[in-house]
Amino acid sequence: MAYAPSKQRRLKRQEAKELNLIPIMNLFIVVIPMLMTMMVTVPLAMNEISLSGGGPSESTENTLKNIKLSLFADGFGIEVEGEEDIIEIPLQEDGSYDFKALNQQLSALKELNQDQKNITVAPDNNVLYDILLSSIDICKLNDFPVVKYKGRKTGYYRAN
Repeated sequence: MAYAPSKQRRLKRQEAKELNLIPIMNLFIVVIPMLMTMMVTVPLAMNEISLSGGGPSESTENTLKNIKLSLFADGFGIEVEGEEDIIEIPLQEDGSYDFKALNQQLSALKELNQDQKNITVAPDNNVLYDILLSSIDICKLNDFPVVKYKGRKTGYYRAN
């Protein structure tokens, strides 16, 4: 049994249509630059924190004093080895940390201890990470390039 000729045989062969490149050009010229302008960039900062005690050598460690910056929920505390007084910097009246006073105290300590390159930062558990980073930045601005991080010790309590 013979079949009728197909539709393709009956129609004349048409030449291939020219590709419409306008949508692709719009994509590259308009859409992609627009998406790139909407892209959010996140600034990253590298903070060098020494978690082991890798500070200066033992020969210079004897002449240098250990400086410890404590961060509390109610302000700052600066302890200098060999001095009994603790420099306390309370919160400002509006409840924010007084970074200006911290900067002044650290610059005064740096004038007294020119060779001192390290400082220990010990934050309380209630201190926000942003406050910790701002404090480390102030330490580095005052020429304390080696910042040692000292976390709180974990305490275990027995329930009664």
